[in-house]
Amino acid sequence: MKSFYTLLVSQWLANIGDVLYIVALIALLYQQTGSALAAASFPITVTVGMTVSGLFFARVLSRFTLGQTLLVTQLLKTVLLLAVLWSESILVLGLVVLIAFLDGFARPVQASFIPRLTTNRQRANSLVQGSNQFIQLAMWPLGTIVVTSFTSNLALTVALMLFALSTFVTFQFVRSLDVDVTVEGDELDVSFKESLDFVRTTPFVRTLTVFVTFESFVSTLWISALLLVYLERHLHIDTGWRGTMNASFLVSMILASAYLYRSQRTSSLGISSMLSVGTALLFGVTSHIVFALIALAIQGYATQLRIIQTNTVLQETTPAARLPYVYSVQQTAYTFAFSIGSLTFGMLADGLPIAVVYLMGAALTVPLVWIGRQIDQTHNVVHST
Repeated sequence: MKSFYTLLVSQWLANIGDVLYIVALIALLYQQTGSALAAASFPITVTVGMTVSGLFFARVLSRFTLGQTLLVTQLLKTVLLLAVLWSESILVLGLVVLIAFLDGFARPVQASFIPRLTTNRQRANSLVQGSNQFIQLAMWPLGTIVVTSFTSNLALTVALMLFALSTFVTFQFVRSLDVDVTVEGDELDVSFKESLDFVRTTPFVRTLTVFVTFESFVSTLWISALLLVYLERHLHIDTGWRGTMNASFLVSMILASAYLYRSQRTSSLGISSMLSVGTALLFGVTSHIVFALIALAIQGYATQLRIIQTNTVLQETTPAARLPYVYSVQQTAYTFAFSIGSLTFGMLADGLPIAVVYLMGAALTVPLVWIGRQIDQTHNVVHST
């Protein structure tokens, strides 16, 4: 269990550094180019980097242990961030793609370590997800304060120090492992195609992956850009409420993590998906900010329940040697679906009343209820045997 907490601390440091450097670079790109498009292209480059990493993940992991992969990618992220400090705006975007590419290795590896380091997977996943949301909640406004009160370069320097410290703690984590995790036997030459084939031909893993991918698509209903349109065009109130709306969403996710951390009961994917259908309907029909905030809180809570439950179920039902590859496929599918969802709902919001977009989103969330119930039933059968 001590190794798990060491891993957790290393990822906390890396995640705090990630938020700081993202906030700083968005501001820096806008300052250097004067172009909102250049600043807005930043999330796209991050998505591209993380999506592409999935294509190479299996090949890298078939040649290195999980610990080695985690340590080397964090070290390279630190070196690349150092290069960012000395680069011009165009080159910065290229370096951001590379950093996101390396980040795409860290997340599946961390998730794959959980069942190897602790027996209480639900509690571990709750702690990981809850702490991640807390970092997002705290560091975005704090990072903005650092950038506006001082300079983007100072924020980047602090992020670099956090990356370096994360690398050191990751090194201590790898040293603490009794036996590092590697792939054995005939799986030494696993490719992305073979990982995809395993997901496709393993019914329960395939269903889970479809659920995670579709969840990613409909989750783009709740991105900040759409919330801004919702405030302006539907509620007709000050867009300054967007920060409160984001906070409502993140705080409820943290509360869901706290609940599952203490609870001995598992969460139902079918029920949490039904809650999301209801909240999207409420969001579409309400005309008062109070009800919108309530809907966002319920949506955040339900979303976090699903994230923790899908991770726990996957870790309990997938062979340990295959787990990193499944996570890699899921991450690639997740980021791709998130990109498509952002574009789809963004275009719909340009041509339709935003309330109609959320009502459509409620309808599109309904399949999650059906798929979630299938997963719940199968998982209950596995547990009872």
